[in-house]
Amino acid sequence: MKINNSTISLNGLKFKSKIGLFDFEKEKGNSFVINVSIDVKKIIYDDSIEGTVDYSNLFSIIEEEMSKEYNLIETVAHKISSNIHSQIKNIKLCRLEIIKKKPPLEGCVDNSSFILETIS
Repeated sequence: MKINNSTISLNGLKFKSKIGLFDFEKEKGNSFVINVSIDVKKIIYDDSIEGTVDYSNLFSIIEEEMSKEYNLIETVAHKISSNIHSQIKNIKLCRLEIIKKKPPLEGCVDNSSFILETIS
């Protein structure tokens, strides 16, 4: 058997973060949801964490950046993706979606989002 691709995902990660252009967004924060999928170059199927990607490490990378203050979700997405690629060596592709709940717009808008896909 030949394995074509292996993807590890974390979905629905929820954060309250100070990301936004307006002062009130920096003061009160906004609600965000993150979905991340990474294509792994090689997984060793020996039932040990050393042979794959540790979810807790992936979550920590995302949590670290979401605790900082940014103007744009595009910027934080790039920072998260860069850190994932630099800290987890076994990645060939990272697909990251950041969803901003209830963006401050006139009208009824549930969310806005940004998707970034990067390769090693």
